[in-house]
Amino acid sequence: MNVLLAILLLLLMVYVCGMHGIKLFLSIIYNFLITIIAFYIMAFGVNAIAVSLLACFIISRIVLFHVNGENIKTKSSMKSILIVLLLLVFFILIITNLSRIAGFGYESFEEINMFSYDVGIDFTNLSTALIIIGLIGATIDSSIAISSALYEVKENNKHLNDKELFQSGMTIGKDILATTMNTLLFAFLGEFMTLLIYFKTGNYSFLEIINSKTFAEEFIKIIFSAIGCILVIPITAYITSKDLVKESKK
Repeated sequence: MNVLLAILLLLLMVYVCGMHGIKLFLSIIYNFLITIIAFYIMAFGVNAIAVSLLACFIISRIVLFHVNGENIKTKSSMKSILIVLLLLVFFILIITNLSRIAGFGYESFEEINMFSYDVGIDFTNLSTALIIIGLIGATIDSSIAISSALYEVKENNKHLNDKELFQSGMTIGKDILATTMNTLLFAFLGEFMTLLIYFKTGNYSFLEIINSKTFAEEFIKIIFSAIGCILVIPITAYITSKDLVKESKK
């Protein structure tokens, strides 16, 4: 069934995007493999934060340069994404420590009770790494949308300076942000729905649910993804506007 769905996805991509759809499909496979390899490396005890940052860098390059080509739009977007990742990684680590979401929640004890807890992995770093990997998708999406839109604006309005382009980018970003926030919200609700039903049938109180590690971890992931999307809009708008004006002067 999984193979049939993958084939259907490929056919739809080719139908809508032509040969470019094959590139899109291959990029999904590459990113999936990179994520799996990253998790295996973390399992061997390598610093999870460093591995996740490297994985995000490679994933960003694949999504931006392999799919869209190396140009001023993708270069500006890449720089913006790296800045956002570096800005957020320290805050993510602090929040992970303060919220104590690392490790397994009590609802998982029955499933893991038969296994050894001595796995030799820093679960705080692991939780931080998962949040970093979780925010990269939405951040790339918002960033490339801004840089591509600004590129088209500049192509059709050669007279615009960097400040005017930046204002255009912020206006575009406001429209993008509304849909992105809702996308993240429904992704969270869809992922957490099964566990929410489990909590409800187990007669957990509302306070027990919102204070559970599982809920807190997923909620923090979504919040940081949203923060990443918000931060990347002005950063991408600024970098892209500067790069476009600089390029036009050559």
